[in-house]
Amino acid sequence: MSSDINFRLAQFIDVDPLMELVQEFYQFDQIAFDDNVVKAFMALLSDEKFGLIWLICDRDRLIGYVALTFFFSMEYHGRCGLVDELYIRESYRGKGIGKRVFVLIEDYLKSQNMRSLSLVVDYWNSPAEALYTKLGFHREQRHLMVKRLT
Repeated sequence: MSSDINFRLAQFIDVDPLMELVQEFYQFDQIAFDDNVVKAFMALLSDEKFGLIWLICDRDRLIGYVALTFFFSMEYHGRCGLVDELYIRESYRGKGIGKRVFVLIEDYLKSQNMRSLSLVVDYWNSPAEALYTKLGFHREQRHLMVKRLT
């Protein structure tokens, strides 16, 4: 099956099936899904300076997505990538697809002379954290803090 897995950049025509996957992920991760989420995805699709979304497909069937966003870091000396969201349908997990996603992302970031790749993983998601550790990610000596601005 893994030889049939392919990736393609999401386009506006993909919004409806993409939002179906996003809703599945948000339900899994217990994140509220509303119109603001759709607007955020539309903004990302509208301007590649913010980032990119790749669709993960089994042949032509959508099975997941990854949203890569960009930021600038003094510590890492330039532009960097952040895997803001990664979702793979449950029946496809544990088959090496996540590893292939990160090869794709890292190759892209290197081609754009970006300096690092970050991600956030939920404390309870030990299978994801195990994958990320195996791929070379490590915990920093600090943690993410967020203040919502409305």
